[in-house]
Amino acid sequence: MNFNLKAAGTLLSRAKQFTEEKLGQATDRTAYDENFDHLLLEADRAKAWTERLISNIEIFLQPNPNERLEDFILTKLDQKTITPHKPNIIEQLGQCMIEAGNEFGQTKQYGSTLIKCGQTHQKLGHNYKDFIQSVAVSYIQPLKSFLEGEMKSITKERRILEMRRLDLDAARSKQKKNKILSRDTNTPVAMADVTTILSSLVSDAL
Repeated sequence: MNFNLKAAGTLLSRAKQFTEEKLGQATDRTAYDENFDHLLLEADRAKAWTERLISNIEIFLQPNPNERLEDFILTKLDQKTITPHKPNIIEQLGQCMIEAGNEFGQTKQYGSTLIKCGQTHQKLGHNYKDFIQSVAVSYIQPLKSFLEGEMKSITKERRILEMRRLDLDAARSKQKKNKILSRDTNTPVAMADVTTILSSLVSDAL
């Protein structure tokens, strides 16, 4: 019960500090090191541009949004292998030409030309599939692994750090208010809170 009350109090103080900062009313706000702020900006930039690169490359490889959605769903369900031999639009065109050529007759010039064009388009379609697979494995997958791995860890640690900072600044603000109001009985408690949070920050850093 005491733990729940303490946790609720921490969340309330954190929310109050966050709101005051957003409204420009906070008297205490710990500033990060300039180099650290630069690293945070670099991380944000890397995340944003990596997401944009992935999105635009996927659109380039598969312009049809319905096909992209189908591929996404099958990938999430681990069923992408269900349609490995599904013909792409280039192969479909090639198959249509071959069938038309057979209908017109292989011995006729028009029919034989259609068949040759169809076979060429099918080869192009196969090569395009290989190209897509190569891009997916060699480029898109490493980018997604970066977002799911390193970037997710950075985001998690950044969130923890920000919560610690809010707790520290909330405790400092409380300590300052107690001094102003001359509530000496509460001042040692506020100082203890600041010391505890600082110790926690140092422990996390180590």
